[in-house]
Amino acid sequence: MTLQLENWKTQIRRGYLELCILSAIRHADRLYGLELIEKLSEAGIPVKEGTLYPLLSRLTEDKLLASTWETEASKGHPRKFYSLTKSGTKILEEMRTEFDRMVATLDAFETETLRRLTPATRRN
Repeated sequence: MTLQLENWKTQIRRGYLELCILSAIRHADRLYGLELIEKLSEAGIPVKEGTLYPLLSRLTEDKLLASTWETEASKGHPRKFYSLTKSGTKILEEMRTEFDRMVATLDAFETETLRRLTPATRRN
């Protein structure tokens, strides 16, 4: 893969990862970090701890997530659980709407605009 493609993919993944994190937490009501890594990985979105935890920290500072430390009786070690705030729920809805709009725009562009191009008008 070219460096240009890798850079593009990195940029796309950044915003997409935030959307996936917020969505996963909303659907589960609350998750802790390693649990979130597992859920994302199962969905084909691999993420490393060094990427996830700074992002969770920023989302918490931005008041999109709330965090609470809890000790599970069966495990005995504390875990930091994350849940969506009201602002986080609102932003997630807006992010999802925008993402869906972008996908629909690309689909419409490819099916309508590009289909109208005849081989004689296409540029190589």
